[in-house]
Amino acid sequence: MDVLIHPTTHPAADALVRSLTSVLAPHYLPQLISPVDLASPAYPWHSSCALLVLLGPPADHTAVRKYFEIGGRVLALGAGTRQSYGIFGVHDSLHAFSGGGALGLASDTTILRLAEGLTSYYIDFPTQTPSPATVDIDAAQIQVSRVPSANIDVDPTKVKVLARFINDNAPAGVSSQGGRIVVWSCAPSLHEKLIRATFVALGLRLDAPSDGEDPRILPQLLLAHPRNWKARDIVLRSLFSEQALHSAALGFQHNDGDPPHQLNELSRDIRFSDATDSFHFHPVSELPLVEGSRHPILQLLPQSETGSRKDEGHVILPMQPLTLEQEQLYVPLFSPSIFFSALDQFRAPDHGARRDVPSWRMGDVLMYGEVVTSTQSMLDKNPKFLRALTPPVLSFASKQTTGRGRGANTWVSPEGCILMSLLIRIPLKSTTQHSSTARSIRASNLIFTQYLLAIAVAEACHVLDPTGRWADKVKLKWPNDIYGEFPAQKGSGKTSELKKLGGILVNLHFEGGMVDIIIGCGLNVLNRPPVASLQQLVEAFGGDGHTSTDLRVERVAAAILATFERVWESFLEEEERGFEPFLDRYTSKWVHSNQIVTLTTTTPHTIVRIESITTDYGLLRTVPLSGASGSNQYIDLQPDGNSFDMMKGLIKMKRP
Repeated sequence: MDVLIHPTTHPAADALVRSLTSVLAPHYLPQLISPVDLASPAYPWHSSCALLVLLGPPADHTAVRKYFEIGGRVLALGAGTRQSYGIFGVHDSLHAFSGGGALGLASDTTILRLAEGLTSYYIDFPTQTPSPATVDIDAAQIQVSRVPSANIDVDPTKVKVLARFINDNAPAGVSSQGGRIVVWSCAPSLHEKLIRATFVALGLRLDAPSDGEDPRILPQLLLAHPRNWKARDIVLRSLFSEQALHSAALGFQHNDGDPPHQLNELSRDIRFSDATDSFHFHPVSELPLVEGSRHPILQLLPQSETGSRKDEGHVILPMQPLTLEQEQLYVPLFSPSIFFSALDQFRAPDHGARRDVPSWRMGDVLMYGEVVTSTQSMLDKNPKFLRALTPPVLSFASKQTTGRGRGANTWVSPEGCILMSLLIRIPLKSTTQHSSTARSIRASNLIFTQYLLAIAVAEACHVLDPTGRWADKVKLKWPNDIYGEFPAQKGSGKTSELKKLGGILVNLHFEGGMVDIIIGCGLNVLNRPPVASLQQLVEAFGGDGHTSTDLRVERVAAAILATFERVWESFLEEEERGFEPFLDRYTSKWVHSNQIVTLTTTTPHTIVRIESITTDYGLLRTVPLSGASGSNQYIDLQPDGNSFDMMKGLIKMKRP
C-alpha cells in the first residue's frame, strides 16, 4: 500500500519521502501525489492509499473528503486544527476561522474540513517560518520545528494527545477519537519516534524499531536437491576451477543415490571477488543444534569473519542436506526439504534426457539467504560470478534490503514473499544457423521470457487451486506485473478492485554466442494487509477451507518453477513460432482485453484500444479509436520503453 504525500511542491516533500521510506519499509511505499492526480476522477488513488500525508492545503478538498469517507486516514504536518460538534459540524469555533460567517468557510480553500462521526476537524496550514522547540513524548524529549501559529485548539477529552511542547505544555500532536486523523503542529520531517507514535495512533502496521544499523545481511547456504547433491559440487568446481579443487574434497554423490561423501576440510580462504560483491565460501562439517543470542547461522562463520565488510557475502557449504532440526534452527523462514519435495510433486514425470541440457533441473541448485540485498543484483551486478556459474541456479531469499523492480522502481520485500532469481543459459541462434538438435534461441525471442514466466505464475496458482476458486482471480498486467482481483472496499461503488501481488524482472548478459537470462520474480504469498497477497485471495474466495494449507512460500515457488520449466521447454521446442503458441494462454489471464487507454507517448495524446501482443517481437498492439486505416492502423509499443499506469489508464514513457 502507498503512503501518498501532497503537495509535491512543498520544499520538504522529497526529504519526507526518504525519511518515511527508511521507517515504513517494507510494509508501505511513500511517494508523492501531484495536484492533478489528486483531483483526477480517472485516477482512484484512494484504492491503494493507506495514508494521505498533507504538508499544505490540498488541491482538491472533495477528493480528500471522499477518500476519508470510505475509511481513509489523513496525517497533517505543520498544521493547526479546531473541532466542532453537531450534525452540521458548525460550532462557535467555526467563527474563529471564518470571521463569524459560516458561509465563508465553504469557499476558504486554505482550510480542510474532515467529519468523523459528529465531530468535524478544521485543519489549516500556516505559512510562518518554523522555530526550534522541544516536545515531550513518553518521557523522551525530542527536538522539533514548531510552526508558530499552527494551534491545536481541541477538547483534550475528545482526542488523544501524542506529545506536548515543553515550554507551554500545548499539544504538539493529536489523533482524533476515531483514530483516522493525526495533526502535528511540527514542520516536517518528523523524528522517527514521532512517526512511530503516529502510525500506532492511526492503527497502521509498523515493525519494531531497529538498533540504528542497516538490517544484517545473513550468510547464504549453497544447497542442492538431496537426490542430486553432486550438482552443487559441480557449481563449486565451475567457480574455483583455477584453484584445482579435487573431486575428493567436494564429496560427489554416488550414482546409486547413496548419501554424499563428507566434505573434506577446504581452505578457509575461498573467495570469489567481482565488480559489486565478494563471495566468501565456508565449508562446514558440523551444524550444531545450539541456539545463541545472535542468529544461529552467524555461529557457523569463523570468528574473524563476523565483522567483515558489507560488500562481502558469506556462503555456507554444508557437507550434506540439512535435517529438519537444522532447518528449523538455521533457516526458520524457509524449508529446503519442503521446497525440494514440492518440486518433485509438481514436475512433469519425464524430463527427457538431452545431451545439451544440464544434469539437473530448475530449482535443484539453490542459493538461499534469509536476508540479502537483492537476489537479482547478486547475479546481474557480478558478471564474472554470473558467467562462472553452471546453470540453472536459483537465488532465493526471505527478505531483501534493496529489492529491485523494473526501471528505477524498487520492490518492497516484507517477510512472506517469494523473492527469487533464476539463472538459465542458452546459445543464441544465428541467422545462418541450420536446423540442429541443440536448443538455441533467436535474440528477438528473448523478450517473451517475462511473458512466459507470467503464464507460469498464473498457471501454477491453478496447480495449487485446481477448482480455480482463488486462482481465477490472479491476473496479468502488461508487461510484467501480477495482480489479484479482490472484493472492492465498501462505498467505492465497485464490485472488485485490482491489487498488485508481484512482478517479474528479466536481465540479459551476452557473451561468446551465449545469453545468460536472469529471471527475477517477487510474489506476495502470505503477507497481511496492507500488502496484498495470495493468502488474502484464498481467504476471500477459497471457500472450502482446505486450499490455504498448500499456501507455503516453498510450495508456491516450487509450483512456479516446475510450471515454468514445462513452459520454457515447450517454447524452445517451437521457438521459430515465437509467442504464437502461448498468446491465448497469456491474454486469457490479462486485464487488458479491449481496454481503452491514452498513449502519452504520442503528440497529441492518442486514445487507443488494446488488442493483443505481437507474436514476433512481443509488442503491445493497440488500435487508435480515430478509425485510422491502412498501414498505420496499429500502434505497437515496446515493453522496455513504456510504462502502464493502469489506475490512470495511461501508457507513458518509462522512467530511466
